[in-house]
Amino acid sequence: MSLKVILAGFNTDRENPSSTPETLSAAYARISRDPSPVNELRRVSAREVETARESNRRIVFDYGHGSVAEHAVFNIDVLGVSRLAVEALQSFRLASFTEKSQRYIRIGEDWHLPTGIDDPKAFTSAVSELFKAYNRLLKDLAGAGFEKGTAREDARYLLPLAATSQMGMTVNARELEHMIRRLRAHPLAEVRALADALFEVVEPVAPSLMLFTSPSAMDGFAHMQPAPLSGAEEVALLHCDGDERVVEWLERVFGHHDRRRLFEMVYGNLDVHDALPRAWELFRADFSLTLSATAYAQLKRHRMCTQLVSAYDTGLGFTVPPSVREAGFEGMFTDAVESAGAAADRLGTHYLLTNAHRRQVVVSMNGREFHHFCRLRDDAHAQWDIRGLAGKMLALASGRAPQTLALACGKSRWSEVKARVSGTPAP
Repeated sequence: MSLKVILAGFNTDRENPSSTPETLSAAYARISRDPSPVNELRRVSAREVETARESNRRIVFDYGHGSVAEHAVFNIDVLGVSRLAVEALQSFRLASFTEKSQRYIRIGEDWHLPTGIDDPKAFTSAVSELFKAYNRLLKDLAGAGFEKGTAREDARYLLPLAATSQMGMTVNARELEHMIRRLRAHPLAEVRALADALFEVVEPVAPSLMLFTSPSAMDGFAHMQPAPLSGAEEVALLHCDGDERVVEWLERVFGHHDRRRLFEMVYGNLDVHDALPRAWELFRADFSLTLSATAYAQLKRHRMCTQLVSAYDTGLGFTVPPSVREAGFEGMFTDAVESAGAAADRLGTHYLLTNAHRRQVVVSMNGREFHHFCRLRDDAHAQWDIRGLAGKMLALASGRAPQTLALACGKSRWSEVKARVSGTPAP
């Protein structure tokens, strides 16, 4: 399937129907300078759409009050986009994505042929071989006694980054304008085409909020990726605060107590679905990770942390699923991945790399986000690759800040860990 972008929906004024979300943005912008009731401002704005649009242009573009555009929200279907391009799109923090999962769905032979490939036939042949190897491994793992879910989960490591996906995206106009501008400066032609397609479906509906969409030099700088560092460990702790910064804040709140007691005053009231107080954001831990494209696809969803990504490099090797080793298929798996890597290097494209190939990421998390990350990724239901990374990250950081990270764990271990920390029997 070729790239396709569809505007599925957008918010409008229920009391004063119109064909654009711009009237809401214009009405809310007037609240700060017009004493009229806000429902009256909405009524006037909906009645005078062109006036509302001119107001948006002046306030957002001329005055620079971009927050007004956040009141317009779009629902967008994105189809036929490669997994490599998905990484660029989902790097933006202030949007919501729900993507087709290669973990749960058997993937058909649908992929993106990038422009500018010197030998398209060689590219097509390499992709076809990967899909054949994927289907063969899927069948072999099932035949070796592994459940269908495990077979799908692990066979996907042979899929190329050229494999296409689809997703639903929800985003406000301010962030979407930023996305379009930045993606238009991306080195991949597919990503630039995606930016243009996003603009084409939204601009007719909300022209006053899609004004600053031409990239600047800084937009191009955002896509620069360094070469990976050789000899790097799979998980390395680059920097980690101790408990002191959170302790200082807790002492201001509760007074001077034993350090353990200070944390118990918070942890005693914490449940598995609760977020920690913002004081935990004073803590920071920085990691260097060398991880597969599959694990990165899950890490990138944690967009509230800082992620600095290196370029993919076949020199970093690749990840072999344990089931593949256990079933005796490592030789076939290795041949397929190495062949794809050689073709990728020869043709000069990352699209031929597989989900097994690795890249490096520098990750910086505050304590609040780190707890959230561990609850999802250190959990028994988490995918084995990202779970292994999360466990190593937690082991390294908790040694530096044992109290701040005392309840950092997967949801499956919550009762056990909470009981140990609070000194009460587990239910």
